[in-house]
Amino acid sequence: MSAALKDEGNACFKKGDYEAAVKAYTESLELDPAQHLCYSNRSAAYLKLHHSAEALVDAQKCLELAPDFAKGYSRQAAALQELERWEEAIDICEKGMAKCSKADADTLGKTLVEVKNRQFTAQLQGSWHGKVTEQLGGYDQEMQFLDHCQVRVQVLGRSIMGQFRVDATKDPKHLDIQVTSEEIPPGYPPPPPVPYIAKVDQQGLHLCCPYMKMERPDHFGGEGYCLMTKGVMENASDEAIKRLSKEEQVFMCAKEVIAAFLDRKFEEMSQQDTEEATREKVMAQVKFETSIYKVQQKFGEELMKEVLDSAKPGAVGVKGLAGTPELEELKAKIQMMDGGDHTEPPAAQAAQAAQAAQAAPTPEIRSTAAARPPEPKDPAPSGDSGDSFPTALVVSIAVAAMAVLGGFWILKRRRE
Repeated sequence: MSAALKDEGNACFKKGDYEAAVKAYTESLELDPAQHLCYSNRSAAYLKLHHSAEALVDAQKCLELAPDFAKGYSRQAAALQELERWEEAIDICEKGMAKCSKADADTLGKTLVEVKNRQFTAQLQGSWHGKVTEQLGGYDQEMQFLDHCQVRVQVLGRSIMGQFRVDATKDPKHLDIQVTSEEIPPGYPPPPPVPYIAKVDQQGLHLCCPYMKMERPDHFGGEGYCLMTKGVMENASDEAIKRLSKEEQVFMCAKEVIAAFLDRKFEEMSQQDTEEATREKVMAQVKFETSIYKVQQKFGEELMKEVLDSAKPGAVGVKGLAGTPELEELKAKIQMMDGGDHTEPPAAQAAQAAQAAQAAPTPEIRSTAAARPPEPKDPAPSGDSGDSFPTALVVSIAVAAMAVLGGFWILKRRRE
């Protein structure tokens, strides 16, 4: 009779009627409480019903009756995972691997990998923020791990969705982040996943990404290292700025925009560039975006736009800036960066960097954008940079250090 009830429970389980399965297994165990298979099966049914505590009790009872039964260990590990008792789940897997046959130990080894990965994924959940090194641009970034595979990255005002994957069996742990961007030219594949190492401790989330080459680091430190603090980024707010008059704010904003602008035009990447030259060009772009975005955060988008508009040819300077040497210096800086080739200054480019929402700069400001790769079916001649490529790509396809790696990805695609 007990065997018939167990078979009934198995049939209900296969049909997905887990409550009926639990009922049949329970009745079978009441008649014969020495059935380790019945405890194992009822544990599985309880897990399907999300009754993790009951599933754990049954798995433990199963192992008491059959200490060498591999599935009992996997049932117990599964229940402990659902209860987020990670270390106990790891211990039970290792204990089972020592007691069971090699084939069963291999199966439990896969469960052990799953437990470690789920444990680390649980530690990553939520929002983290931190500042990348100055070599990578010194900008603030935020990562929000949404579930077991999705991550949202926010950098320089852009919010980018991506996928992540962990391998917590490695030391240090591996974290791969793959982001997508609508700004990638047609016909080009997305950039490769960024291979990080990562760990979570009392200080926060330690991340280290590649620098200058797409190879996973082996220690926490150097240009790719970033310590992330739990929580979202706080919006920059300077109370001292708010107490200034509008004219004073305009003047101070202009001075900081001037400081952010380079004393030379942006250089476009070419096929002949060395890695060092490419790095310098990409980082000049990233640092410019970072500096301009910080000014925008400090003074506000509207006020900074007024300052930049004042530098347009024929424009009347905004009050607080008109007639000042700073306005002439700002115009000179813009003309220098633009190379003097166009009537439209690259002020719009700075506004785009600050707003961090536009896909591409206008054709008139090509000189302040990184070189766009030629279309795959119609390659540009050697040395021809092609159309302007959105500067947003430098950071949008970056996750932290991808700001640098993105430049090499672009150059690599052009050379293929």
